[in-house]
Parts: sequence; structure tokens; C-alpha cells
Amino acid sequence: MALQSPVRAQARSKRGDLVRFPKPQPKFIACLFTFLSSFLLPALASAHTVNLSWDASTSKQVVGYNVFRGANTGGPYTQINSTVDPNITYTDSSVQGGNTYYYVTTAVNADGTQSEYSNQTEAVIPRGGTGSENALYSFAAGSDPQHPYAGLVFDKAGNLYGTTESGGNNSQGTVFEISPNTNGVWTETVLYNFTGSTDGGQPYASLVFDAAGNLYGTTSYGGNSNCSLGCGTVFKLTPGSGGWTESVLYAFTGGNDGRQPSARVLLDSAGNLYGTTLLGGNVGSVCSSGCGTVFKLTPGSSGWTESVLYTFEGGADGSSPYAALTFDASGNLYGTAYAGGTSGDGTIFKLTLGSSGWTQSVLHTFSGGSDGKYPYGDLILDAAGNLYGTAFQGGAGYGVVFELLPNSKGGFRERVLHAFYNTPAGNPVAGLVMDAAGDLYGTTMLGVTETSCGGGCGALFELSPVTGGRWTYKVVHDFGRGADGYHPTGDLILDSAGNLYGTTQAGGADGSGMVFQIKN
Repeated sequence: MALQSPVRAQARSKRGDLVRFPKPQPKFIACLFTFLSSFLLPALASAHTVNLSWDASTSKQVVGYNVFRGANTGGPYTQINSTVDPNITYTDSSVQGGNTYYYVTTAVNADGTQSEYSNQTEAVIPRGGTGSENALYSFAAGSDPQHPYAGLVFDKAGNLYGTTESGGNNSQGTVFEISPNTNGVWTETVLYNFTGSTDGGQPYASLVFDAAGNLYGTTSYGGNSNCSLGCGTVFKLTPGSGGWTESVLYAFTGGNDGRQPSARVLLDSAGNLYGTTLLGGNVGSVCSSGCGTVFKLTPGSSGWTESVLYTFEGGADGSSPYAALTFDASGNLYGTAYAGGTSGDGTIFKLTLGSSGWTQSVLHTFSGGSDGKYPYGDLILDAAGNLYGTAFQGGAGYGVVFELLPNSKGGFRERVLHAFYNTPAGNPVAGLVMDAAGDLYGTTMLGVTETSCGGGCGALFELSPVTGGRWTYKVVHDFGRGADGYHPTGDLILDSAGNLYGTTQAGGADGSGMVFQIKN
């Protein structure tokens, strides 16, 4: 008597999210194949297991099952159990971190007749670590720093530094440090409390160190009073025996020089600083407050001099650059403008230095459709000259991760690596970070898996390259559970062990945001 094919198959990711598999096959026993979990064994850091489970066959002649595994979707598959197994579960302990495996089962009757394959299920194995979160510090209410919008930076000793857009003694934001102790607890120190006056206020951007251990950053407000709340500043923090001293390197006036810098500055080998302003530049033309600028700050014996490298026109070139800049090996600058372009949905641009100054060119104009819309995050560059970034919307409506590849004619083409669907992750604000293996990590600000936050709480995700030019996507952490933080908007950073560090704007033990570590 012929055996029937499986009618459907299902899988669970290692987080337990139900994934439905298409193409039910019409002939076999009703065999429900489920990938239950992939986890790190605590006693052996390199060991992983995949636990598989399926529904028992309703055919009386079936005496057991065989389990098959392949390295590619659709096979070929190799049997991994040595003898027919009467159980409806199987543990595969021979998987390796960083790989993706594809499983199918068959049912076997008493005379050895074997059914067709069940539907396929997939197991993505992490490269190492548990993916668990450690809450390093939760910001409190009152005069404690509150609501870190930006990411973090390490010093040589392993301490973390960042900014908060509010809180502090004057409710105008802070620069903070958190340091690890031998007992595993991290201690917070406030290095500077902004006043919102000439020293600046409400920093939205992360910091950068120079070789001497000085910190540089921007404030979106404060400084020159030409603008409501101030036009923004570039500042420096210098360590000394009595603590850290803040000095304003440049206060924007809100005119042609720019206004409201919202991204971190970029430091070159000569000590010059480069950055963007969200507004200012060509004030009163296409954009009532200006369409934004790219600027440079040059140190000199009498202070720092600002020069505008490019003023956005608000047309096809883009407008309102929200993110930081990126250098390539030739000294070209790359960045994003979250608005403007031919469709008004943002651009990716390049600035090239020539004998007559800097020339801007548009590498990609977002259409607002499948290619993305509103790129808020920083770009990163790999060794081959490919650019990677995120867009807040577009794709399936909830943003994308994209790659921009150079071609032989000097142009670029965009490729979408992942489109978010809001469950469990949606709407990335931050840029990406790449590890030594070429995996990309990022965060989404929203996503509806945890619904306790407006629009969802956000997630941390990983994209890994696989054969054939494809990328495998997985969620590493869902934010918003219990005392966990939510709404991450800052870039992630990696330590030498591959652990990830970042911030959330809100949540944590006291609701004012937190600093977290994800064991990877």
C-alpha cells in the first residue's frame, strides 16, 4: 500500500516564532514537521543543537521515520539518523555555528518502503553565544541622564561613552560614561551636563575619540541664539585631573553655515572634523529653514574654522542630511539625505574633492517603493567598495536594508537585502555594523511583536551572506519585555568577542532608556 505525502509542514525559528511553509504535498501521511529550537549548550561554547519534532503518522503500517539534512534549500539531502527511528522527535548535534541547514523527514513502513520527503524546514545557527541581553545600565528619572538617542563608543580600557538628549542637571542632555566593575555591574559617570545656552543642548549624535583621548560631538540646539532654542554646536570634551572640560569648537548661526547638526562628526588623520547639518545653507529658497549642508572644521592656532563643502538645493540632489558621513580609501565622502531627490524620498550622495573644491553626485535616488524611503541612518563601506544602509520606510512599507554596489562605469546600483514587514521588526532609524565575517547587524525602532510600546518596541536583527548572493535574516532580540528597553535608534558597536552594544531611547528599569549588551 502506497504511503501518502505530507499535507503541510511548519517550522519554528530559534526564538519560537511560527513560520508556515508553502506547497503542501498531496500524497503521504499527515506529517507536521516542526523546527523547535537552535540553542547554545552552556557547557561548550562551540556546540549547537537543533531539536526537531513532527506529528505522528496516521498510517498503521509506519514503523518509524528517517531524518534528512541538506546545506542548500531543495536539497540534495543526506540521511542523518543511523536507523529508522520510531520517535517523532530528533536532535541534530552535529551542526556548526554560522551555517543554515534544511531538513526533511520520511516515514518508513515494516518492509522498508519509504515515503516521499515532507516539506522542508530551515534552521539558522548563530555563530556563537546565546543572543541574550544584558542590561548594563538603566537611566533614572530626575537629574540622571535620560533618553539616549545615539549609539556608543569604546575607549581603550573598555569603558563606554554616549550622549542623552535630555535629563541631566539642566534637562538639556548629557555626555556620560559607564565603566565595568569586577562584579559585573557597570557604573555611570556624568562627564558633562549641557545647559542649552552657549555650550549647546540636546545632543542627538554619538561621540568620536581622537588619539589623545579627547571626545568630539554635536548638539542640535544651543549655541548661537539666532535660532529658536539655538542653532547647534560642535563641541570637544578634554579629560583632566579635575574631570572633563567642555569647549565649543563652532556655534552655527543658522545661515549659510548650517543649522541643527544631528549626526556625529567624522575625524580624519589630520585632525579635521566633517559633518552634516539638517537645516541651514540656502535658507528661504526651496526649504524655508535651509536644506542642509556638509561642513568641515579645520583646527588652527586661533581656533577652528568652518567651511561649507556642499549646500543642498532641495531638488534632485536631496535635502536634510540626518546621518553622519563615511570616507573611502581615496578620501571621498558618502552620506544620505532623508528627503529631496526626484520623488522627495531621499538620496545617497558622494562628495569628491577636486582642484576647484568638492563636487556632489547622487548615487541613488529613492523612489519610495520597493527600494526604500527616508534613509535616516549612516552608511558603512566594505573592502570591495560596496555601501550598506537602511531606509525607514518603503519596501513592504516598514523599511529596508540595502546594498549599493559600484559598477564598471563608475555608477552604483541598489540591491535590497531585506524588506521589513513590521512583525517582528519594522522601521530602522540607525545604520548598520559589520563583523569580521561579513554579517550585518542593526536595529529597528518599531515592530509589533511586543505591543506594549506605541508602534511596537523594536528589534535587533542580523543579516548573513550565504552562497548565491543571498542574505539570511533573523531577529536576535525583541525589545520591550518587562524592564527591557525599547525604541533603539542609535548605531550598534561590536567588541573584539563579537558582542553588540547599544542604547534604547526609552524603557529600562526606570523608563528613561538603557544601555544594553547582546551576547553574540
